[in-house]
Amino acid sequence: MIPLPAYRGAEVGVMGLGRSGRAAAAAFAAAGAHLHVWDDRKDLCREFGEAQPFDPSGLDRLVWSPGIPHLHPRPHPLAVRADAASVRPVADISLLVEAMPGCRFVGVTGTNGKSTVTALMGHALGRLRLPHAVGGNLGPAALGLPALGPGGVYVLELSSYQLALLPRPAFDVAVLLNIAADHLDRHGGMHRYAADKARIFENRAAAIVGESDPWCRRLARRLRAEGRIVTAIGDDGPSLPGLPGPHNRRNAAAALAGLEALGIGRRGALNAMSGFQGLPHRMETVGEIGGVRYVNDSKATNPESAAFALASFERVRWIAGGQAKTDDLDALRPWFGRIAKAYLIGASQVPFAQALSGHAACECLGDLDAALAAAHRDARPGEVVLLAPAAASFDQWDSFEARGDAFRKGVRGLSGGAA
Repeated sequence: MIPLPAYRGAEVGVMGLGRSGRAAAAAFAAAGAHLHVWDDRKDLCREFGEAQPFDPSGLDRLVWSPGIPHLHPRPHPLAVRADAASVRPVADISLLVEAMPGCRFVGVTGTNGKSTVTALMGHALGRLRLPHAVGGNLGPAALGLPALGPGGVYVLELSSYQLALLPRPAFDVAVLLNIAADHLDRHGGMHRYAADKARIFENRAAAIVGESDPWCRRLARRLRAEGRIVTAIGDDGPSLPGLPGPHNRRNAAAALAGLEALGIGRRGALNAMSGFQGLPHRMETVGEIGGVRYVNDSKATNPESAAFALASFERVRWIAGGQAKTDDLDALRPWFGRIAKAYLIGASQVPFAQALSGHAACECLGDLDAALAAAHRDARPGEVVLLAPAAASFDQWDSFEARGDAFRKGVRGLSGGAA
């Protein structure tokens, strides 16, 4: 837990008691602050005292959960009341930066790949035996991380929601991998989403930018016009055995650039990155049966991410569908020829079938068990059965992790066994 001695006796509030809110409340309570908490789930509030009506007046600091819409697509009524009381809601990451002034901070964001890059940098720092901690949107919440001494490095995955709540980003190294349509209902449109992602560069951090999409290319040009030194993420990154696919070479290039920006020599950084095996639910091989490989990429919750997965294999039995963020599958069009057949599930199965009509064989099967059974029946040696849904999971599961776990369990239950 991050110590917050500056808040002893202060009036502080926490809006939302999810993962980050609970960690913030616990850190404030440990510091001896006068704590006020709000959440629709009153039982969570009672863990920190009696639930109270929302009253921002007199607060010294208000931490707002990134999971609660703040200003977009429309201002939250309680955020409006806080603004009227001259109290600006902030993310927990702001308090981490305040509390650890002798440390360095790496921020990693992007629509796709940010968890892999964050974890890969943490893996390398660990192998180099440098004091570090990894968290934010991945793993522990910011204020649940361990306190590091001077010179320690915090590597933080940052969602667009968190960036929107940072009053003044203060990263020493800032990485933006890519920008593609995602969470647009929350941000009120693509321009607002891209602007929130771009906030990671608002200070003078070392800027590392992927330039594979027009949004990032425009941003990189703007930064260079402002006199910033921008390191471009190319397709020539190191090939790591645990990270298959061309997109992961870009992820490895981003991690390498981030490590070099921290002052780590290229050779040492490359050696430290070796041995990384990737993260669950991200191009995760969960078994091989009869020469057919089964890959769990449940984290592919939008078409752009699913396109990375399809591009990684020559012939795919593709399981896709769920709660679609868009029915437009144009991002996958260059890889339609690799789809032996699509096995569609969930709320988006009909519009996905319409988008694939004339391009790839497909079948609407409704649920994952039926899709996996059909793909297993049809697959031939050398093919890949790939779960890369191009959609969120919430129509049938609580999370993409639960969906990936169900796929892994299903593969293990198939004839022939699985790893």
